[in-house]
Amino acid sequence: MTAHRGGAPARTPTPGAAVAFADLGRPFVIAHRGGALQVPEHTLEGYRVAVGQGLPVIEQDVSVLADGGLGVMHDGTVDRTTTSTGNVADHTSVSWKQLDIDASVTLGGGWPDGLRPPLFEEVLTEFGNRVLLCAEAKSRDAMGPMIDALDRRGISPASVLLQSYALADCRLARSRGWDVVWLGSTDVARAAAEGIGWIGPEAGSVTEAVCTRAHAAGIEVACHTVNRRHQRDALLADGVDAVFSDDPVYVAGDAGRRTSDLFARQVWLPGMLPDTGRGRFHPDDSSWGCDASDAATSTLMGFLAPPDPAAFTLHLDIRVDEVRADSRSSCGWVLLSTDDHPYRPSRPSPGAHGYLLLLRADGDLEVRRVTEGVATTLASSTGGPVLRAGAYVPLRVRVTPSSLLFARADTDGVTVTVPDATHRPVPVVHLGSASAGVRFRNLVLA
Repeated sequence: MTAHRGGAPARTPTPGAAVAFADLGRPFVIAHRGGALQVPEHTLEGYRVAVGQGLPVIEQDVSVLADGGLGVMHDGTVDRTTTSTGNVADHTSVSWKQLDIDASVTLGGGWPDGLRPPLFEEVLTEFGNRVLLCAEAKSRDAMGPMIDALDRRGISPASVLLQSYALADCRLARSRGWDVVWLGSTDVARAAAEGIGWIGPEAGSVTEAVCTRAHAAGIEVACHTVNRRHQRDALLADGVDAVFSDDPVYVAGDAGRRTSDLFARQVWLPGMLPDTGRGRFHPDDSSWGCDASDAATSTLMGFLAPPDPAAFTLHLDIRVDEVRADSRSSCGWVLLSTDDHPYRPSRPSPGAHGYLLLLRADGDLEVRRVTEGVATTLASSTGGPVLRAGAYVPLRVRVTPSSLLFARADTDGVTVTVPDATHRPVPVVHLGSASAGVRFRNLVLA
């Protein structure tokens, strides 16, 4: 997918074109840690998936190991992503390759355990000069050795963007002929004086004025970290040239926009983002859901979209069990919303607009209108058969330009019809629960 300034982010350059950042359309997406919400972060296996998805740039975080080798990992310890504990800097290149990436914990189903964190040299061997790399000096002594490794491998400077929060690192990179992103900075004048071609502010620090000043000085802007499309759209309107994303396929606007859930694959799909949590997969019945909790939970299904978001029908099965409160308060639910702002049921959710459709443990249905994250009940049913633990209930939701219908398909008469056109279109689906363990499967949009 090609792109123009202010359009959707760019994907891979034309096959056969030179691998160079100059050849990549703006704006573009950088696969942050390889796409940490989709693949085991900073693994060769994860990078391969990102490249196979057509993503133009993969990012690495690089630290110096005890023997001078270069390990790729985001944190200063190995605790979060591996089965071991301890500091990254205490490992040698040999012990580094004996670590196990605990993919089942960090991502859930679909990935084997026993993956290894890579050495930077391995990344360069496999991907150098054929994929665009964006490598950050994570430890304060890493920039020089990183450049040495790039030089040894004959990696073209045109295919690499280095990164650092330290101005001294940026100066070193520029002195040796490498482009660099000065992370965390909006100091356009200083960047220009130092010959730094990129600044990398946090997304919340980006303004149109910052981008305008940067472009006037010949400097580009890459901001981090952007996982929602509504946030992406605002940043592109401000004029950013690139965004770092943990969910790069979704943010690039090419998530496949499916009309069925595909939970049977038991892997995280693009745009399956936590509003409050990500839930988990259940391989025993090919479902996905939320464990029993006293709190209300919500997860965005960003990959799932109706063919016509102003008029469609949604079919799905919901199972409500492990009830933690009374049967009126415990429920599974669907939120149809106008965009992908997060919805947090028990907290303010500014920007969240749409319709909340509840199946309560007592068997009744309820429809609420959500405006700026505040839910107001529009209608509910009474006298529905009480749910049985472990049993799925088939539901049907029909949206028209002027009304909504919400019905149980397992029994006659349990239907709620609401004449309301406040929020249209409603192209985005969130799933969640309150005070119960809930599972979902067989979602189909038509």
